[in-house]
Amino acid sequence: MSKHQHRKPAALHTVYALSVIGILLLIITQFTGLFYYFDDHNLYHRGNFYLLSQAIAVSGIALCLFMLISYRKNLDRITFLSMMSFFVLPVLATIYQALTYGFSLQCLAIVISTQIMFIMDTVEMNMRFHSQQAAYEKARYKAEHDGMTGLLNKEAGWKHMRKYFDLMDSHDEAMLMFVDIDDFKTINDTYGHTVGDFWIREVASQLRHIYRQDDIICRYGGDEFIALIRNTASEQVLETTLGMFFQQLARTSEQHGQDVHCSVGVCRIAAADGASLGTGRADGDAIGSVDFDQCVAQADLALYETKRFNKGTFTVYNYDRSQPAPANIRA
Repeated sequence: MSKHQHRKPAALHTVYALSVIGILLLIITQFTGLFYYFDDHNLYHRGNFYLLSQAIAVSGIALCLFMLISYRKNLDRITFLSMMSFFVLPVLATIYQALTYGFSLQCLAIVISTQIMFIMDTVEMNMRFHSQQAAYEKARYKAEHDGMTGLLNKEAGWKHMRKYFDLMDSHDEAMLMFVDIDDFKTINDTYGHTVGDFWIREVASQLRHIYRQDDIICRYGGDEFIALIRNTASEQVLETTLGMFFQQLARTSEQHGQDVHCSVGVCRIAAADGASLGTGRADGDAIGSVDFDQCVAQADLALYETKRFNKGTFTVYNYDRSQPAPANIRA
């Protein structure tokens, strides 16, 4: 009630006063029979001021109900309904009991109302938790994904790829490849940036469609993508998947009447017989280990060779463990 205010409402102080008065009179009743008493046969009887006790209860509840409605805007729907439910049954039971001398319904009504309030409060807490969880997941997704393509962004993709390399062992294989849209500046200058954005999304869509969900694909920046194809170094798989990629890109390009194609550079990491490949292991510096930065550099060189000599195709470098990791690579 006092949220966003410096002072509590005056009506709330009145409710406190009525509660204190009611409690004191109830204590006095135990000795004077003011509200009720028990006869010699242990039978319950109403006292002369029984209706006063009910009037105090109804007055307090009425004031609470008035404040609840007045401050409706400060409460969400579930909280408001759960608090309303706390008043309805006790008020009806109190009115009934004041007019009818019989079975007592007040305590039963309060218990039921309290349980309803508890259930609705639990539901609200559960909804709030799921809402916060959904907001957290949405924020994390936005932090890790590229807004235009829906792929992992550069930072997140880099992180997942490094993690995969750290966990590789001597039997693991992989292929790391750079994909670049050829002459992208010319596309933007000729057709406009809207068309350029379309082709970025199209290339991303084709890569996501062709490769598996377990593979790691990210937008590296601008018109360039990087993909880690996990658990295989098969040349047949590479030729088949990239063949599908080039064919689909050519069909889409033909449909739009535009000459758009991609160049690809691949670093192929075959299994090392008996060699340790885990850079995160104690023997990670042993001969035969795979250096992620070196692998990226070799894929980058393969892309450079493709773009220099034969755009619209791909070049494959087999990972060379004898070469040291370059001091400076793109990151």
